[in-house]
Parts: sequence; C-alpha cells; structure tokens
Amino acid sequence: MAEIARQLDVPESTLHYWKNRFSQYLPSFGRGRLKRFQPEAVEAFRTIARLLKAGHSSEEVMAELARTYPLNAQAIPPLSETSPPLPEQALEPALRLAAGMGLEMARALGQGIREALTGLVPAQALPAEDNSRLKESLDEAAQRLACHSGELETLRSENLDLKGKLQILEAELVRLRKDRRELERFLLDKIKGMTT
Repeated sequence: MAEIARQLDVPESTLHYWKNRFSQYLPSFGRGRLKRFQPEAVEAFRTIARLLKAGHSSEEVMAELARTYPLNAQAIPPLSETSPPLPEQALEPALRLAAGMGLEMARALGQGIREALTGLVPAQALPAEDNSRLKESLDEAAQRLACHSGELETLRSENLDLKGKLQILEAELVRLRKDRRELERFLLDKIKGMTT
C-alpha cells in the first residue's frame, strides 16, 4: 500500500479507504496483513483517483470500474472454518435444481445434434460412416444419461432411508443418555444411604 501511495502521490489512509470501498475491482491475493495487490491494481487505483478528483461520486466510480475492470474473486469472502455449515435441507433443493438443469441441458444438446444430423447438415459435409458413428455415440450417451438418472433416484431414496435411520439412532442415543443419568443418580443415592 505504501508503494502504491508513493506512486500515485496519495495519502496511504486514502488508499486504504479506496481499497475497502472498491475491493471487488482491485486484483489482489492473500488476506489481512498478507494481502498484496497485483500490478494491474495500480492502474485501477489511478482510475479511482482520477475520477474522484474530477468530482464523481463513489457510485459513479464503482460503475466506471465495473465497465473497465473484471471482478476480483478474492474480494468475496469464503465461508470461514468457524461459520456453521449449510444445513442439508438448504442444499437439497439446489442440488435437485442443478441436477435437473444438467439433465435438461444434455437432452436439449442431444436433440439439437440429432436434428442437425437428420436434416440440417448437408450430406456431403459428413461422410456416412462418421455420421453413423456419431449417431451411435449419441445413443450410447443418452442411454448412459438415462442410467445415471435412475441411479440418482436410487441414491436419493437410499439417502432418505439413511436419514430416517439416523434420526431413530439419535433419538435412541438421547434416551440412553437419560437412562444413564437416572442410573447414576440412583446409584449415588444408594451409596449415600449405605454410608450414612
């Protein structure tokens, strides 16, 4: 930061403010005190300085940076080690949606290729043997997709069964812990009765 401040003739505190305000457009790596800016960041800081000196608002500077520079993936904080994991109930709809989208994309792609092979591609563009091999490959891929779709459903049902069994085991564990505490109290009462 000190080096960039010297290059741009800007106070380091101002540079820190810009770094925090416009971090998503400043290419960097590392975190905290180990954060280092890539050489392209100097040009982004220079653009920020020029626009702010010209009287542009922070929103206008942000809009210009968005048009000129790519987003910095490092600016988006990752899930920390201490943050609680997402519950499976929240992930399940997203996974189903992703699986459905992937299957639909594969079907649409296969249909588009079939249509292209059956009528839209001139006969002289593909030799007949290549055309038949391509059709066979597409049919095999479609069969594998259908097979994996069935496997996915089987895995989902097995997962639901396992979740049910896990809930039963957790309830049994809670009951056993309660029984253990009651037994400990009973034995302690017996021991006290014998010693007094």
